[in-house]
Amino acid sequence: MSQKKPNNHESEEEIVDIDYQIETTDDKTPSEVEDKKESVSGLTEGATNRELLDELKRVYNQLEEKDELYNKAHEKYLRALADYENLEKRTRTERARIVKQANERLLLKLVDLADSFEKAESEISTNKSTTHESILDGFQAVHNQFKTILKNEGIERIPAIGEKFDPNFHEVVFVKPDSETEENIILEEAQIGYLLNSKVLRPTKVVVAKTKTGEK
Repeated sequence: MSQKKPNNHESEEEIVDIDYQIETTDDKTPSEVEDKKESVSGLTEGATNRELLDELKRVYNQLEEKDELYNKAHEKYLRALADYENLEKRTRTERARIVKQANERLLLKLVDLADSFEKAESEISTNKSTTHESILDGFQAVHNQFKTILKNEGIERIPAIGEKFDPNFHEVVFVKPDSETEENIILEEAQIGYLLNSKVLRPTKVVVAKTKTGEK
């Protein structure tokens, strides 16, 4: 016949009542008192072991939950990293395609310009009566075509002669004494400078005025 197992409530009552039980052992023999103490000690040890086991189970469950959260976060990180790498590859490919198309478009315009030079050269070489004025007109027409190509590509000439020297756009190659011109005014262009989409592509090399010593 199986014995009824004491529940936790009953064990707690017995543990709480330890002092009382010990105090009421005056009418018992020493052996009975010792047996009672061992019984109480066993109950106390059993309760402590159950508490430790419950605590271990609680900590283990927390670790399992945190491990699951970590795995989910790690999977999200790997997916995000893969998406970013794919986006970067697509961006590089698209950028290379755009640059290639832009280069092809510019080259086609330069080819058209080369055709204009070919026609002008052929006209001059076959028409012996071509005057200096007509040659100049043809050259200017080709030059204007070239400047239009540059402008359409966002390339513009940097203003220089008559302007105040600006180190952001100009580079001094020579200083020329000039008493009639304000100091640091650009007198000449040694090399034309250009802007690409409002940013300096090449600075203008310039000659600037310098007031003579003793003059203001």
